[in-house]
Amino acid sequence: MGLRMRISLYAAGALWLAAGPVAAQSSARPAVPLTLAQARAMARQSSPDVTAARAAVAAAVGREEQAGGFSNPALVYGREQTSGENETTSQDVVSLNQPLDIFGQRSARRQAAARQRNAAEARLAGALARVDYDVTRSYAAASATRRRAELAQAVADAFIGAERVARTRLAEGDISGYEHRRLRLEAARYASLRLEAAVARDSALGILASLIGWTDSLAAGDRLTLSDTLPPAALAYPIDSLVARALAGRAELRAAELEIGVGEAEARLAGAERIPIPVISGGYKSERLTTGARLGGFIAGLSLALPLWDRRGGAVAAARAETARRTAEAESLRQRSIREVRTAYQSHQALASELALLQSHLGDEAATARRAAETAYAEGEISLLEWLDSVRAYQEAESLYVTLWSEYVTRRAALERLTGLALF
Repeated sequence: MGLRMRISLYAAGALWLAAGPVAAQSSARPAVPLTLAQARAMARQSSPDVTAARAAVAAAVGREEQAGGFSNPALVYGREQTSGENETTSQDVVSLNQPLDIFGQRSARRQAAARQRNAAEARLAGALARVDYDVTRSYAAASATRRRAELAQAVADAFIGAERVARTRLAEGDISGYEHRRLRLEAARYASLRLEAAVARDSALGILASLIGWTDSLAAGDRLTLSDTLPPAALAYPIDSLVARALAGRAELRAAELEIGVGEAEARLAGAERIPIPVISGGYKSERLTTGARLGGFIAGLSLALPLWDRRGGAVAAARAETARRTAEAESLRQRSIREVRTAYQSHQALASELALLQSHLGDEAATARRAAETAYAEGEISLLEWLDSVRAYQEAESLYVTLWSEYVTRRAALERLTGLALF
């Protein structure tokens, strides 16, 4: 098989493969417009992580309520019967035993449970922030891949028109066979790029659809129309202000700091449990003598466990060590938050400036320049190589812009998650 035939078959095959997703989309169901705010709201409702965090808060509320309860009294019944020397006596004793929490165990339990509930609420806020970040990043990626697919489609369509012109000019002897073959080879390459971009677009849309709770995400992704453009803009906040906001407002860091309080409360509870809880009892005693006479009266008592074997030393040591661990983890997260804010801020500001510069050279003006080059090639005013250079420059510049834009949105979402500010 000759080189010309192989090139022709490759070009035809690539164009046929690339046309597949386009044809499939044309028969898809009506498009569904989706804003970033809508995507976030849908993801918050469908996220299993958020559902689990909400259930954890409900469980913590229940434990806090339970921790405030008093110990139940115990109803005790006993019977004693003795006999001998033709004499029999019996006793019936009914008593009510009530533990007395007078050394602070109940208040320590309530304090520990309250702090656990606060930490669970902070973890819920962290789960919501993670969902918002994941959805925003996925939304930006889907928008970028869709734009790249549109660019690849436009360039592939331009090659189809250019190839028609080239066939006419080849027949008229205006171009060489080599130029025609080179054009067909480039057309095949850009058709393959179109297919690659379509696959990436469908994958990104499918991921976004799954995040917002659409069960059939692969089929549903084709219907999404992402309506938010999210234009780039530098932040007016100074870096030190954002770092301070992160240290005060990051949900994960707040949860870690509250966990330290939980450990301290649990350590106090373990210490309070060293002191035995006294139990008072009161009741009635009935005694029947051998003579048949009955005696009765009230009884009262006090019992106190002796801490001879279990002095709760291990529990106290474990609670203190757990508090030290949580303190170290919170400090590690604090330092990491500072680094992440500074890194994300520097990247965000640099990307915003770069995108503003690129934006002034792209858009409608760049598309008009590409079409002008296409017309010039069709009329024989520029060579094939000049036209190919213009096509490549246009596609690379536009693709670079959407790639940087997607990274810019991701960095902005990271700053939003770290600081708790509403940046979208």
